[in-house]
Amino acid sequence: MSDSLGDKVKGVAKETAGRATGDENLEREGEAQQKSGQKQNEAERLEQEAADKRADAADAKAEQIRRD
Repeated sequence: MSDSLGDKVKGVAKETAGRATGDENLEREGEAQQKSGQKQNEAERLEQEAADKRADAADAKAEQIRRD
């Protein structure tokens, strides 16, 4: 399980426990942890997208060199 997914799952658990027990601090902590997990997930996605684009650019350059 990725860290971001783990944070989201833990956040949901904390939020749910906070609601069930009336602990607003725990509920807010859970919400914040979920948001953190979502942001980490988005960062990982963008990093992968950038790596894919770099690889595509390198492949295109190598192909151009082979043609010349």
